[in-house]
Amino acid sequence: MPNKVYSRLIVRYPYQTNRDYALSYRFAAKRLAETFTGDTIDDLILLPFLTLYRQSFELELKNLIQFLVSTRMTYVEGRTSELEQARSDERFKELGHNLHKLLNEAKKHYDALDLDEAFPPEVEKLIAMLHEADKSGTAFRYAGQLPNTQEHADFPDLAALLDQQYDNLTVITDYVDGLYSAGPTLNEVAGDYY
Repeated sequence: MPNKVYSRLIVRYPYQTNRDYALSYRFAAKRLAETFTGDTIDDLILLPFLTLYRQSFELELKNLIQFLVSTRMTYVEGRTSELEQARSDERFKELGHNLHKLLNEAKKHYDALDLDEAFPPEVEKLIAMLHEADKSGTAFRYAGQLPNTQEHADFPDLAALLDQQYDNLTVITDYVDGLYSAGPTLNEVAGDYY
């Protein structure tokens, strides 16, 4: 759809990463949450809102896995067949949209770095709750996959919780990067011996 006026232009940028997409889904969820007024009609935004946040957590976990594996390869263990497999498309197809599997994979690579800080338990708890609510990754998107019960939530508190724990998840990348990026890579260390 060609735009006619600059102020109506919207752009899809090429070469975006999973993190870029995760941030976009989160941005859309936050914009949607800002429309909440407490009126009955707002019940209609709950499932689209949860879908957007669930997708942002899924993509951020995938980004974190790739980052942690790359960190292990660059600074700790070097390129191994195990680590190459861990960041392959085939491995991500195996993990699919399952938040439980993605979380366990991220924690495995995080723990392999033997860091002083534990993986944030609040993030783990929230991702477990999202997984329990939508194990397939489609329950928020398609009718008939959620329990046949009426449920209630404080929407502003829910939005704040999701937002805070998403921030806590993204900070893991910054924390690990801050610990390793100032140090020498394995290639730099090996170069010093030649």
